[in-house]
Parts: sequence; structure tokens; C-alpha cells
Amino acid sequence: MLDTTKSAARSSTTDRLTATPRPGWTPWLWLAAGAMLMQFAQFGHVIALAAWLAPVFLLRFVRTQRAVVALPVIGLLGYLTTLIALREVISAPGSYLFALAGLITIVPYGTDRLLARRIGGLLGTLVFPAADTTIPFLLTFAGRNAFASFGSAAYTQGNELPLVQLVSVTGIWGLGFLMAWLAPVANDLWERGFDPRPVWRATATFAAVLVAVLLFGGARLASPPTAPTVKVAALAPDRVLSDAIEAAPLGPRPLPVAARAKARQRYLDPLADDLFARTRQAARGGAKIVAWSEAAAFVFKEDEPAFVDRARAVAREEHIYLQIGLIPLLPSDRYPYIEDRALMLDPAGATIWDYPKATETLTDGNRPGPGIVPTADTPYGRLATVICLDADFPDLVRQAGRARADILLEPSSDWAAVAEPHGRMAVFRAVENGLALVRPTRQGTSLASDHQGRLLGYKSDYFTGTDQTMIVNVPTHGTRTLYPYIGDVAGWVSVLGLPALYIVTLARRRQRATPA
Repeated sequence: MLDTTKSAARSSTTDRLTATPRPGWTPWLWLAAGAMLMQFAQFGHVIALAAWLAPVFLLRFVRTQRAVVALPVIGLLGYLTTLIALREVISAPGSYLFALAGLITIVPYGTDRLLARRIGGLLGTLVFPAADTTIPFLLTFAGRNAFASFGSAAYTQGNELPLVQLVSVTGIWGLGFLMAWLAPVANDLWERGFDPRPVWRATATFAAVLVAVLLFGGARLASPPTAPTVKVAALAPDRVLSDAIEAAPLGPRPLPVAARAKARQRYLDPLADDLFARTRQAARGGAKIVAWSEAAAFVFKEDEPAFVDRARAVAREEHIYLQIGLIPLLPSDRYPYIEDRALMLDPAGATIWDYPKATETLTDGNRPGPGIVPTADTPYGRLATVICLDADFPDLVRQAGRARADILLEPSSDWAAVAEPHGRMAVFRAVENGLALVRPTRQGTSLASDHQGRLLGYKSDYFTGTDQTMIVNVPTHGTRTLYPYIGDVAGWVSVLGLPALYIVTLARRRQRATPA
């Protein structure tokens, strides 16, 4: 016989949780608090705690307003906050266009509104983080010149090293999921006057997972690298000489013979002379590996063989591993009109690899390469390389982790607005793959880190300083991590978990509709 008392109680509880509360001003205060916090949880100016708290207040707003009001407001807020962040990164009208990606903020909040209360309990709290993780994860498959992994909230936690250690297992998607999970757990408590008894399973599970993550991170950090180190020199080009090339009349191409000769003498050769002189200086100061930034040197395509021969001679004479960042200017203004490459030469002057950048940043004009990450064994560990934006694709850099690389050289070229946050993103690749990172950066922040994310070198004065060389001692042996082998399981679990949770909703609805 049907237990009408229990049925009525369940119905009453469901009605209370899904009913739209009376309108008032308080939810708009929560919206304002969330909006303010979101300003410090974006790409540029970051406060780590703000990235945890902003979704708590925004979800409170969405759950206490009618969907037809709440979701458009959240979408507009997502657009505006993304626009504000991007206006410092790219100029209009590009910022207005790319900011449309902020509209996808609707998805996790709308999905929570649709499913979370219908499922309820522990499973119900998983709806929001699964949806919030799914969107940036799927965007990484949009192409090698698209969104990359910029949308992950995990990057806001770069200075919280115990939390960052989680990415050695789950990648950034596991950390992003954990951060988003706080919002529904906190809101379930909020809706019940912060009485934990009705929602103790979800609250206790979240707390246990968070504590476990912190203990894991603390334990990992308690054993810092003890391997021997190698002195590495990270060279960015001289700012004045590099800026002169930016403004030089190097097009339209092909330039006449006389114009090319003038450009070499006035712009290209002085920059190359400075780079080679500083390379020799670093080598004589004890550097065994010298890595140039992305776009450190520019050459006309026909001059490339002579330039590389000059680099071979320096590597051979100074007995160093020398990676040069080279932009050959192709003799045409039709796409592709440049190449973007990193060439590694050994102490004998032989070419170890000639790596073409696997991605294209906005409209730089290079044709992306195949994305095969090279590695090479040396007396200073196994080396690998990618170039700048390549490192924003975790699946690409994971090749270095699977190859058990010890040091990743990541020559980069940024601009002032992205210098600090973009460098912070690269450190996550070191932790994920258990390797040290050296990131020589033109127009940005040069840095180096160990495999646990500790900064070994940090040089952020490109636009104010006169010395563009960073010297750093880097561990020659990394460590094995789980992430390179299991990959983006956390991302795929989120993607597949959403339809699974929807099926749970349908099954429970059918069960309630079936008489006993």
C-alpha cells in the first residue's frame, strides 16, 4: 500500500525547493557581490578566493529569481565581465566579438536551475560543477588557434601550491570542478538556514574531498626536488632593437634587393649581433643551456641558412645546447607570410630539432605545425619544447610528460596586458607533467619553475629594464605524474556526467509517477 504520509512529505519538500521565492532586493545584492568578485576571478587581476566565492553568490541569485529574469542577467554579466577582462588584452572591435564567449556563463547556471533541485542530495550538487567544467573543456577542441584553455578557473589558483598539486593527477579540469562544486554545496546549506543535517552527505563529501586534496598537495610539497641542477640562460631580445623591427618597413614582400640590404643592416643584423653576443656571455658565465624567446630574431627566408650556420658555430665554440627562436620572413604577403620556429643545436652544432609552432595566435600569419613535441636526451636531462600558445593546450604538452621529459623549454612572446597571467598558466603544464619549465619571453614575463610549481626564476621587467637575460638553475630530473597517462579523464567525466545526471532526473520522475 502507498505510504501517503511519506509521499506527501516528499512532495512538500520538492515543492518548497523548486518554487520561485518571492521577489525582493536581497537577491540583487547577491548578484552585485558575485559581479564584484568576478572582476577578480578573470584573466588579469586575480584574487584566488574570489574565484571560489563568485559562483556562490551568483548561484544564490539564479536560484532565488525566475529563470526568465535570472538567466539573461547572468548571460549579460558574463559578457560584460569577459569584455572588461579582454579590453586589456585585445583592442576593439575584437574584444566585443570575443567577449561573446562570456554568454556561455548561462549554461552552468541554467543547467543547475533545470536539474539540481530535481535530483537533490549529493548528486544534485554535481550538476553545476559538471556543467561549469564541460564548457571550457570542450572549447579546447575548437582548434589550435582558438580558445585554448583560457576559460578554466584553475588558473586563478596559481599561487596556491597545495591546491595546484591536484593537476598532477586530474589536470586543470579536476581543480576547476572542485572550485565550482563549492557553489551548490554552499547554496544547499544556505537554503536550509545553514543547518547541515538535511544536506550532511553532500557537505561532508565536499569537505572530505577538499581536505584530501590539501593533504595530497601538502605531502607532495614536503618533498621538494633534490636532483642536480643545470644553469640555463633564458634570453629575450633587446627591447629597443626588437621594437625597432616591429616598426620597420619590412613589407610588402618581396622587398627589392636594395631595400632588403638596408633592412638587414639597420634592423635585423643589430638584433642578431646582440643575441649572439649575449649567448656567448651567458655560456662563459656557466650556462650549459641557452634558450631564446619566441620571435627573438627575424631573418629573410633566403638568409636563414647563413643565420643557422652562425648559431651552429656559437653552440660548437661555447659547447652549449642552444635553442634559437626564429621568425623567417617569407617572400610573400599571402598567408602564410612568416614561419615561427624553435631550433635546438647541440654542443657539436648539430640540429636536434627544428620545431614549428603548433598554433597560430590570432592573425600572426604562421601556418601551424603538426604539433609533435620533440624530445632529446642530454647530460642535463631529457629536454622538450613547445612555443608560447602551444602550452595553453594541455593535451599537446602532455606528449612531453608521456615522453618523461625533465625540462620543458617554452619560448614565448606576449604583450604587457597578458604577461603575468599567461606566464602563470604555463606553470600548470610543469606540475601536470612532472617537469621543470623555462619560459624565455619577449614582451612579457620570463620565468622558470620546478615540477611542483615553485618559481625558480621570475623576470617581469621587460618593459622597464635594460637587461633581458634570466639566469636560473633548473633540476635535471623531473618526476612521474599520473596526468600524462590518464589524460583529461576529469574533463570527460564532466562531459559524460551531465547526460547521466539528466537520465537520473528522468528515472526519478518516472518512479514518482508510477503508483506503488
